Amino acid sequence: MRATLGRASDYYGPGGVNTVIGPTVFAAALAGKTARWVGDLDQPHTVAYLPDIAAALVTLGERAEADGRAWHLPAAGPAAGPVTGRRFLDLVRGVSGAHRRPPDRVGERSASSACSTRPCAQLGETWYQRDRPFISDDSAFRNAFGPVKVTPRDEGVAATRDWYRHNAA
Repeated sequence: MRATLGRASDYYGPGGVNTVIGPTVFAAALAGKTARWVGDLDQPHTVAYLPDIAAALVTLGERAEADGRAWHLPAAGPAAGPVTGRRFLDLVRGVSGAHRRPPDRVGERSASSACSTRPCAQLGETWYQRDRPFISDDSAFRNAFGPVKVTPRDEGVAATRDWYRHNAA
């Protein structure tokens, strides 16, 4: 049996509602409410765009050399790198057209145990990704499968905003 595993960091994108970045950031910003970034606002964090994750998973499924190991999927282009929570919230606010800036709110470790959604409830076991730099190294994927097209962050944020504007309740 052929098997491989693709791993992605926190993600955002059209249809991405089961993520700690979707409803708590995009939906809140569009509603003019406080956006909640889970973790330290000033730590670099790799975030991945959902359509880019899907494209990378297709690559893994089509290429025999992917078999038998786990791969960190491409997130941002090498020039873009990880982003701080504060910068990501600024990007979201910029494309949401918010006229006023609600305060940033940081989700704290103690709050994760009281969450009712699955992504939020599981944060306690992965807090090490939130209180220090969390940077995913996708160089093995890029070296094995060649140049990878990754959506520029501002384009991905705009597409996600548009999806939330038309689909989120």
